[in-house]
This record gives sequence, C-alpha cells and structure tokens, in this order.
Amino acid sequence: MSDSRKVVYLMRGLPGCGKSHRARRLAADTGVVLETDQYFYAEVGDDPASYDFRSDLLERAREWNLERFRQAIEQVVSPIVVDRGNGLNEETRRYAAYAVARGYRVELAEPDSPWWLELRVLLKYKQHVDGQLFDTWAERLAESTRHGHRVPAKTIRHWMASWRHDVTVEAILKGR
Repeated sequence: MSDSRKVVYLMRGLPGCGKSHRARRLAADTGVVLETDQYFYAEVGDDPASYDFRSDLLERAREWNLERFRQAIEQVVSPIVVDRGNGLNEETRRYAAYAVARGYRVELAEPDSPWWLELRVLLKYKQHVDGQLFDTWAERLAESTRHGHRVPAKTIRHWMASWRHDVTVEAILKGR
C-alpha cells in the first residue's frame, strides 16, 4: 500500500454524538475501528455483549487499545480509526506520533450527525451560551448512552466545559 493511502483517523466528539457510527463508515471494509471501551466488552466479565466498565482497569484498557493500534500499524492496515475523545493529551499524542513515525497520515474526524453539527457550534461559542442549554444537552447525550457505555450527564457536562474546538493534529503532536 502506498504511503499516501495509509491513514489514521482520530475521532473527536462527545459520547452519544455519533462517533462510533462515523468511525465504522470511515473504516469501511478495509480498515479497523479501535476503541478503548471495547476492552470492557472483550476482556472484562463473562458476556462479550455486556459493557462491564471498571475504573480500576481503565489504564489497562488504554494500553490494550494502544497495543492493538500498534499491531494494526505494523500490519499496514488502513484506514485505522481510533474511536475516542482525542483531545490534547498524552494518550492521543502517543497514537498520532506512532502513526506519523511509520508513514501514516493522521487526520481528525468528527461525527456528522445533525445533533453533533449543532452542538459543536454551541461548544465553539460556549462562552456566549447559557449553561442550562449545555445541561440539557448533557442529559440528552447521557440518555442516548444508557444502553451502552452509560456515560453520566455530569461527566459529559465536564467534557463540554473543557472542549477545545481548535485542536489540530499539529497541536496534538506538540502536546499543546
């Protein structure tokens, strides 16, 4: 596969906004979607259909997913879609740096659901938006995750408060 076709997508967005749906479309038939939360289906509990989250295993889950990412890179899979929040943090930098060092192009991708397209504009201008509106959105998104990841509204609201609309791959690689 030529280097121009080796791509990693880092999904960005809040829970319940359609990241996983978009990730599957980006991966299509030739790629792979790698999500840390898959650990809590595949490696924890007895039922692979059950999401058995344990906060004490979160670091292990992150390392598990990063190792799967490294294996996909070494097997020259493309596209590789990392389905998580992907902000300015060390974990995201590790994915991006590993891919770039091995000749992959790294791109940020977001959900394309109508509710995310609306919410991302509100997040961009959050200093001008009434906090109650974000509380309502957080409740709505928490409800949409009720049958899967069960992300509490309080957690989503915290992520909204710290959301950065101006994140770039370059900023991720530089750690700022």
